[in-house]
Amino acid sequence: MQGFWRIIFCILFIPTALFAQDLNDKAGFLKPISIEQLEKQLKEQLKSQITITDYRPYQPNAQPQANPRGVMRARPKAVMAAPSSAGQVSGTNLQEQGVDEADKVKTDGRYLYGANQQGGGVRIFDTQAVSGSMLKQIATLGMPKNTQLQGLYLVPNKKQLIVLASAMQPRYHGRRALRYESGSGLVYVLIFDITNAAKPQLIQQLEITGGFFQTRRVNNRLYLFLNHHASQFPSSYKSIESKLPLTEAQKELEKQKLSAEIEAWKLTDSLPSYRTSTNKEPQSLFKGSTLYAPSQKPEAIYNLASMITLDLDRPLQAPQALAYLGSVGDFYMSNQAAYLVSPYDAAAKPPISSMQGNIVHKFALSGQGLSYRGSGAFFGSLNWNELSSFQFDEDQRGNLRVVTYNGAQTTKHPDPITRSPVILSVLAEHPTYKQLVTVARLPNAKYPQPLGKPGERLYGARLFNDYAYFVTFRNTDPLYVVDLRNPLDPKVTGELVIPGFSDYLHPVTSTLLLGVGKAADAQAGGVQQGWKLSLFDISNPSRPQEIDQVQLGGAGSDSPANRNHHAITSLAINNNTLTRVALPVNVHDPNTGMAKNGLHRFEVTHAQRKLKHLGGFSVSSAQGWSWDDNDRSILIDNYLYYFHNGNFYKTAWAEK
Repeated sequence: MQGFWRIIFCILFIPTALFAQDLNDKAGFLKPISIEQLEKQLKEQLKSQITITDYRPYQPNAQPQANPRGVMRARPKAVMAAPSSAGQVSGTNLQEQGVDEADKVKTDGRYLYGANQQGGGVRIFDTQAVSGSMLKQIATLGMPKNTQLQGLYLVPNKKQLIVLASAMQPRYHGRRALRYESGSGLVYVLIFDITNAAKPQLIQQLEITGGFFQTRRVNNRLYLFLNHHASQFPSSYKSIESKLPLTEAQKELEKQKLSAEIEAWKLTDSLPSYRTSTNKEPQSLFKGSTLYAPSQKPEAIYNLASMITLDLDRPLQAPQALAYLGSVGDFYMSNQAAYLVSPYDAAAKPPISSMQGNIVHKFALSGQGLSYRGSGAFFGSLNWNELSSFQFDEDQRGNLRVVTYNGAQTTKHPDPITRSPVILSVLAEHPTYKQLVTVARLPNAKYPQPLGKPGERLYGARLFNDYAYFVTFRNTDPLYVVDLRNPLDPKVTGELVIPGFSDYLHPVTSTLLLGVGKAADAQAGGVQQGWKLSLFDISNPSRPQEIDQVQLGGAGSDSPANRNHHAITSLAINNNTLTRVALPVNVHDPNTGMAKNGLHRFEVTHAQRKLKHLGGFSVSSAQGWSWDDNDRSILIDNYLYYFHNGNFYKTAWAEK
């Protein structure tokens, strides 16, 4: 009940200006709709867009006209802390504990599974079979033709390996593929029984229409999020070659022909479907009220965002699916709900229309699949790489917190968010309606100070334990700490200004935070000087401190961990008193101009609060600038396994 009255208080007493971007549909921005209703709606919309034009026959000697007609128009486009393992085995670095993520490598503590970057597929290695420093392959798994591997899941208690791959979708005429449709795709899910890792057995293979976007696993449920471009919709545009301009009667006749084609079209022919290894006939994904459409007339009628749930306890069972008319551009998932985000210009109203608006749809994990809980909106933009999901977090009450960058900083509006480089928003479910209501925002009238200095932009962000930590940068690196314990009254408690910046923030303990970033010269306008790993003490929220750091190489030094959190591996050992950290770094020597990539090892001592660099483990020569964003690592007891160019290399952790 306390949460109920908090939201009622916000709705009644917080100034309406705060809710300028909220959605006002009590029943929810998305409405359940049957296939028949959606087909009728789409046909009406397609018919309303029918356009007939004409153009003159091509005449090689004709003089160009001032305003030539007949220009072909394109078809309308659719608008936390390091894991501690009793077996001393590291796992995939996850944003949310209990929410598994697909990656290039997985392990069960004995066998290593890695993406085969040469020819596709998966390679399986035995940690007890080593030749020199390289592990021996004991098995390989092939992929469907013309596919790209998206990631692996390992479910040790089920003895299952799940392989995800994607491909462009061919358009068929009979049995012959004619060409690949732009924007369409196929997603493959292959489930293997790895009771005998040397001889994996295929249990199930699913082929689902749609473009791969994201995936997560919670317990024995696998979730897939796809963007589907319905390229087989009937056309509402026709351009006709004619020596003379078409009369209105001729245009009307052509409109009637297009209208008849639209009326004869069946939506079921364009909706996503799936096939299995035992049934090659396309099966419908959507049944009953599993489709949603915006309450307002959608512009993006050619896009469909699909959410697929697979029960890993029953891998042969049909998948569960939900979808809505639209697309997903960003994504966050807790162990309670999935949040799908896309730009939403209607959220920004003049005079702050230059700010980017976003719409977010919340789908709760429910029973066999997902259920729609409501939609909301927020201002600001998200990062372009894999780390954008770290700008989100869900607290124990189910409130969504999001940190965004405001590139359209202006002083022409009284709302303080318009002049702030960073905006923090808190959204909560309405107690009655299917809405996500903005219950708080920073800056605000009570705390109007901008988050960040003019011209700075948002870099690393991490929200956990009811605090938000984020980095802005232009010449220096302010690390901000925001207290989120009261969702109605977030406030900045601390700020640390140091040279350089952090792209990714990684909790080691509840009071120690690693920052993966770059060193920079504040006196030279923020010129980057090398790769940097910082250790922050966040035990006092009002006084964050950089207590240690390691800098490698000069300008141009880089790590995949600056863009993808899966590149960093950490493992707490010795009764959680020491954390080992491994990540690939391409170290550039400014004196020779050469670069060398390798897996670098670090240790963080919790009590002493020290960061120690143990050196790099390299398996390639120091030539050129090449490095690989697919490099990964795994820690098992006192050994480190470096995944580089499709192979695993073994070394002792303490080896120099």
